[in-house]
Amino acid sequence: GAAAGGSSAACSGLRAARAARARAVAARAAAPAAAGDRAQDKKGILEAFTGGGVTDIDPSPLVQWGADITAGAIADLRAAGKEAQACRDGLPVLEPSAGVVRGDLAAEEADLVARKEEFLAALAANGALHFRGWDLMKDAEGFHRFYDALGMDPCLDPIHSVAARPVSSAEHKIYEAVNKPSRSNYVVGMHNEMVGTQAPRYAGFVCFKPADEGGEFWVCGGNDLFHELSIPLLEKMQQKQVIFSVVEFPMGFLKGLSEEVRENVAKPLIKAAVGVAVKFKVDFDVFFRFVDQGYDGEMALQGYASPQPAVIRDPVSQLPVYFCNLHSHSKFLRDDRQKALGELQKTTGASQANKTDVSYGDDDMFSDEELKEVDRATMKCVKQVAMEHGDVMLLDNYRTMHGRGTFKGSRHNAVAWFSRVIA
Repeated sequence: GAAAGGSSAACSGLRAARAARARAVAARAAAPAAAGDRAQDKKGILEAFTGGGVTDIDPSPLVQWGADITAGAIADLRAAGKEAQACRDGLPVLEPSAGVVRGDLAAEEADLVARKEEFLAALAANGALHFRGWDLMKDAEGFHRFYDALGMDPCLDPIHSVAARPVSSAEHKIYEAVNKPSRSNYVVGMHNEMVGTQAPRYAGFVCFKPADEGGEFWVCGGNDLFHELSIPLLEKMQQKQVIFSVVEFPMGFLKGLSEEVRENVAKPLIKAAVGVAVKFKVDFDVFFRFVDQGYDGEMALQGYASPQPAVIRDPVSQLPVYFCNLHSHSKFLRDDRQKALGELQKTTGASQANKTDVSYGDDDMFSDEELKEVDRATMKCVKQVAMEHGDVMLLDNYRTMHGRGTFKGSRHNAVAWFSRVIA
């Protein structure tokens, strides 16, 4: 009797979740398009202005920076330690309930609906969840049913207007993770998904095919990292803030021009044209400057985002978290990792322009020792998870950073971004 009642409640909950989702989609369709809505799925540098791909969902929401945390408050926030906090970073493994037959997709979906509040409470407490042992999420349709069951409202990729992230399934609002063979010997450093003024609230990473070897999914709790990093370094980063170069356009061909033409005609015209094009496509300030030696040793035009703090409060838990993509964006750390991994292969698409670096907000550079401290602390806090077919990692994007290890063979992981939970 209890089992039957639970199944009935789960089915009713599933119908309610689908109805809420349908109402949300209908409301968006009836509403006028938001100003600045842009096309999706840019394939490369030249194609970044052509559109296509995922449609009919809202843009990624704006970053919630919250109240300022001063540099002077860092030591006080650290003093009590993690033990005094209401919750701590974790990664619980969640499997289907006892009695749910694996492969019975309807039963698995009903189980997700019935336990929705349990799972959302666990996400709020831990910042990350690992769903394991479900067959439902082995394909794109099933992954869509998974996130609908939990009430996750999908949003556009935050980089959809400025770069190419391939689409895994436009119908199901799912993007490719970094599966390119040309990036198989490249470590994706730890980062929160944030570009300029946009950051999804949550992220769901699904494994449709694990790599033949390696390719582990990496997670790192931002609160764990806040408590691990050197206090003087955190204070310095918070006081001076951090700035990222976010894109680079090779300009070596300008060397063939005379100095007068290069400096007085070509550079101003190119800088102005690129600035106008980027302003047309993105909703955050990017400033550009020429450098004599870019990441490949040639003249380049580099674009920079606005300075940001290194530590914020997670909007859900209010825990102080390290929310800064230095580990992935630092050229020094990337090059240092690559020394042991071998030379990078030639890549394609927008990855050719996706070359980043980091400095303090006043343009002072981080010392090698400071960057190595970030790497030390980050890797101490990283959990490496070998995801299997159908596994899902559901993350609070403010609370938990993500990355990926190197791999061999083919790999198909994908991601959906979410703006909120639909009640």
